Amino acid sequence: MTVALSGGLALLPTPVLAASLTQFGAGFGARYALAQPSDEDTAKARAAYDEGEKAYRLGRFEDAAVAFEHAYELSDLPDILYNIGLAHLRWYDVDPDVAHLRKAKVVLQNYIIEIQKDPELGDLDEAEELITKIDAKIAGVEAEAEAEAPERGADRPVDYGPDPGKKLRLGGAIAMGAGGVFVVGGVVSGVVLGVRGQEFEENLSNAYTDYNGLGCTANDGRPECDEANDRIETYRNNGRLANGLSVGLGLTLGGVGLIGLVAGAVVFVQGNKKTKAWELRQLSVVPSWSRGGGGLVVSGRF
Repeated sequence: MTVALSGGLALLPTPVLAASLTQFGAGFGARYALAQPSDEDTAKARAAYDEGEKAYRLGRFEDAAVAFEHAYELSDLPDILYNIGLAHLRWYDVDPDVAHLRKAKVVLQNYIIEIQKDPELGDLDEAEELITKIDAKIAGVEAEAEAEAPERGADRPVDYGPDPGKKLRLGGAIAMGAGGVFVVGGVVSGVVLGVRGQEFEENLSNAYTDYNGLGCTANDGRPECDEANDRIETYRNNGRLANGLSVGLGLTLGGVGLIGLVAGAVVFVQGNKKTKAWELRQLSVVPSWSRGGGGLVVSGRF
């Protein structure tokens, strides 16, 4: 029932293995009778530990950490916590992610708790000294990141230049204003000339009444008949001109005005889109990190 792990269970803070032996099986059960693993789990735990030990010596610290963690899950042997913490610490040497340091610290803190329960388990001072070194590494990483943050300009908004849609919006507004003036001008001129044409129609009707009252005929040479006939022609021509101008000028000015309104609206909408896109670029949301915590920084030009 007793199987010794050759080469020792605990790893020192260097790649050199310790010389002490730790036993699974009967020796394990004497200390943790209520949680003694089965023979099958004991064999698997030893195999996982041997795999982690080999990976650690070869510098494959990720594989070593995974294997040691598997051995711990199968055996629940607290000695392996030291191996796990050390593997994560050395993993940081080849992959400088502060998460490895934090994981190593947590595992080693749990290892210290186990030592406090059983002082014969390991060297408490050595474990605490290792955590102190890890804290120093974490502090250095945080300080470096905090110092680099201003250099990256994360909190400075990027200058995208002047508003590209301002001129389009102004031009569109002017075109719509001019179009409105033309439309109003067309309506007013049509109404005014139409009223004037109506007046000529009334004058023409009165002139015909006078012409007939004088008993004039087409071949009548009397001066008063000639004068009445001249008034008729004048009123007829002026009425036709007024009616023609009322329709033609009104439609022309109104058409030009509508074109101006439509074109101005299109240009204004395009300019408004450009302005909104430019305003969105002025607003930046970037992650921030500091020794005291992290979050988001919102910056922009308003």
